[in-house]
Amino acid sequence: MVVKLSDVLELEVMQRASPLVRAGKALIPAGTVRWVHSSEVLEIAPLLRGQELLLSGGDALLNLRPAAQHEYVRSLAARHVTALAIQTAGSGRSLSAELVQAAEEVGLPLIELRRVVPFVEIAEEVNRKVVAEHVTALQTADSLSQRLAEHLATSGPTLSPLIEIVSQALRIEVALLDPSGSVLEFAGGFPPDSTSVNVESDIFVGSLVSARLRLQSREDVPPELLKTVGERIGSILALAVSQQHRPTAQQIAHTGLMRAVVGGAGASQIHELCTGAGVSTVQPTCVMVFRRIGFTSVRGVAEKILRTRCPEALTYLDGESLWAMVQLSVSGTRQERRQMLEGLRADLRGLAVAGAVGPTVATVLHAHSSVVEARLTQAVGAPDDLESNLRDCEDFLLERLAARELSGPVGGRITQELLGELLDYDSRRGTRLLGTLDAWLISGCNSAEAARTLFIERQTLHKRLRKIFELIGGDPRGSAKLPGLFLAVHLAKNPSPIEVGV
Repeated sequence: MVVKLSDVLELEVMQRASPLVRAGKALIPAGTVRWVHSSEVLEIAPLLRGQELLLSGGDALLNLRPAAQHEYVRSLAARHVTALAIQTAGSGRSLSAELVQAAEEVGLPLIELRRVVPFVEIAEEVNRKVVAEHVTALQTADSLSQRLAEHLATSGPTLSPLIEIVSQALRIEVALLDPSGSVLEFAGGFPPDSTSVNVESDIFVGSLVSARLRLQSREDVPPELLKTVGERIGSILALAVSQQHRPTAQQIAHTGLMRAVVGGAGASQIHELCTGAGVSTVQPTCVMVFRRIGFTSVRGVAEKILRTRCPEALTYLDGESLWAMVQLSVSGTRQERRQMLEGLRADLRGLAVAGAVGPTVATVLHAHSSVVEARLTQAVGAPDDLESNLRDCEDFLLERLAARELSGPVGGRITQELLGELLDYDSRRGTRLLGTLDAWLISGCNSAEAARTLFIERQTLHKRLRKIFELIGGDPRGSAKLPGLFLAVHLAKNPSPIEVGV
């Protein structure tokens, strides 16, 4: 659940801090806060999930040069942080014009707190309101679920009265659609010129999407409440849908095929199931897997996008994982796969879903190997990044190799051979030269890019690199040592074997 940023700024505890909106004023009315977090860490962005109000004393940030300040606010905006509030009272410093301009350019509301108020008081007050909103939504959804269950038990699985109960209880418009988008049942409504919000969620019978629930309301009904209600009543409506709208034979066949592919059935069984499901056995195929981040429904988010971007994809829900299998053209396969990846990444950007794409295999008969690599990629990939939350197995070849073959003593010998002195130096001095070397290698040995990633000046980076080169036996650029060094850094950062269940 969330609370409005404008309401947060009106709270008594915030008013005591004398807040002044310095940038992004036009964004305040639409801003929503899911949580309040305080931190002076400059590399905080990857640890955030979006819709946070970030509180900062500003000491570290205001000491940065303008270019680094711009990169800091850009990283927060990329994570969909709702607003940044910096306390300047007592510091004798003010927000620079460059920082204000940078926040305005990236669309990040910037708030100056001109009086001292303990951040813990602000966080407790706002977060208490967020939790209270969440509890209220759960209570509303649970009460409605109980009413639907009672009606189902006493009056049978007729959908129309169930939809009417939801509409009247929340005073909203409710529509139940079939997978193709045709309306099955409808209730409620309001003037067509009314400003409204709508939330959709899938209704599953078994592992198949058998219907879609659309809840539409005026703006004064929080969309988070509609999301909670949709998730809670889905299982009740699924019971009624299963009685009146049973899965087709083709849907059942597709589910059986996907279950076999994910489970690793033999080629002959896959071939037989393909014949029954009408699926080609000669086209190149790749498999992808999705999981939720936080409390988002992976089925509702990822499957909706897949149906739009890859309409012929077959999907299968296995526990918390949503699997999808896509067949590609025989000619231009690599180009088609790249375009599919770019499109899905654009559609998924900022959404609380993490995915991984396995390699393309010759035919569906070998699709389980793509399943294995997609699962492994998801396990060894970088921390969740809502701006790049669909990983390509081809970008994680070294990580997959290390997870399989180079864990334990073998990996330890490699890191000691190439990085022994550097690791010892970091251990004795409390430095983080390994992280600096990693950022530099990932940037393609681009000092400007590495400095930007690390939020440090380029001169500082060059000073660190001189020490690193001294400890590893020289500048590796232009030598055959570079690929091995890249692998050794990865092993040093991830010394423990990863259990991926492959």
